[in-house]
Parts: sequence; structure tokens; C-alpha cells
Amino acid sequence: MFGMRDRISGAKKIHEIERKVEHIHEDVEHVLRSHPADEELSSHLKEIDEHLHELIADSKSLESGVPLGLLSAGDEGVILGYCGGRGVAKRLLELGFTPSSKVKVISGSPGLLVDVKGSRIALGRGIAMKILVDLDGR
Repeated sequence: MFGMRDRISGAKKIHEIERKVEHIHEDVEHVLRSHPADEELSSHLKEIDEHLHELIADSKSLESGVPLGLLSAGDEGVILGYCGGRGVAKRLLELGFTPSSKVKVISGSPGLLVDVKGSRIALGRGIAMKILVDLDGR
């Protein structure tokens, strides 16, 4: 039950971020309509809008993610992304936990021993909960 609660709260957070990004997208569109003659402003806002569309798409893909820390020995998945700050993401990337990489749980007590890109890496349960994986391997 504890793991399911974490998954639900993570999905709620992703949905909340998605709503905020969509709100910013609407604001950008409003400014573009309000100032059609300002080409420099329009150019910058269109670039920002493209990035917002990417964020919305990313958030939708992360909604289906399961925290790596909830997997058991033998479970496999594909890394979707991380729930954490830049420092967490940087460290995980350095360790080889890159999005779209396959990861397999070798053992799961008390932390996790995982195989990623042919390397065995031990993770604490806390950091493992920040790694979102797709169990369907999409």
C-alpha cells in the first residue's frame, strides 16, 4: 500500500506540473495574439511555446512511470526520467541511468542492486524512488 500511495502522489505532482505548463502556454498564446506586429517578441515566444509543448509531452509519458524502488528482484523496465532536482538528475546520468536505458533489478533488500547498461549499481531505496521506469518497455 505504501508504494501505491507514492505512485499516486507522483502522478498528482506530474499532473499539477502539466496544468501549470498548459497555463503558461495559454499566456504565451495570449501575448502572441496581443502583439502580432512585434516580430522579435513573437519569435521568442514561439520558441518558448515549442519548449512548453515538449514539456507537456514529457509529462504525459512520465504519468505512466513506476518508481524503480517499487520493483522486485527480476523486474525490468525502461527508464523514463527522474523526480528530483538537477543534482539528482546529474548524478543519475553520471551513473548511466539515462532515459530509454533498460534497467533490471537484481536484488531488492534493503536497497536495490540493479543492472543498467551492463553495470551493477547499488542504490538506496530513496534514490530508487526518484527513477521512473516503464514496465511495458515502450
